[in-house]
Amino acid sequence: MRAGAACLAIVLLAGGCTSSVSGVPQPDPRRVTVTPAFSTDPCSLLTSDEAVQLGLRVPGTPKPEDKGALVPPSCEWRSSNPVSDLDGSLQIFYATDLNVREYFSSAPSGQERLGGVTWDDYPSVLGDSMCNLAVTLSDLAFIALTSQNFVDGTKSCDAVRKAAPVVAKRIPG
Repeated sequence: MRAGAACLAIVLLAGGCTSSVSGVPQPDPRRVTVTPAFSTDPCSLLTSDEAVQLGLRVPGTPKPEDKGALVPPSCEWRSSNPVSDLDGSLQIFYATDLNVREYFSSAPSGQERLGGVTWDDYPSVLGDSMCNLAVTLSDLAFIALTSQNFVDGTKSCDAVRKAAPVVAKRIPG
């Protein structure tokens, strides 16, 4: 009899501590967790979780295109490094109406195969402190990844080389 009363008391106490909240749960709108099957939004090329795994702060910051300067829309993720958030940051550009040779002032200096995709390595006007990798999608479309390290130029490509295989999974075609 005592055991039955104890069980009843536990059930009543547990039931009294619950409450329901109306509505539908919503994710944080700044956190990209699922990438669309195809999107030309440069911020959609990395999910928030992927960016964090790459040592980047989330969310990425979208930057509009500047047609006059021949700069396509982009998304920038700052480094999570507390010493310098610029060194190791990543910017992804996604052009849909600009030739890659109009964007970069010189021809590629080489190629790298990352994530099953061949990326062209474009020299930077800032020298070895900045790294540019790009893949041409068509005559008027390309994706470019840019990172930098102003303290140690030998590390300027670290962020783009880590991000390229992740971005490559989302390249159309």
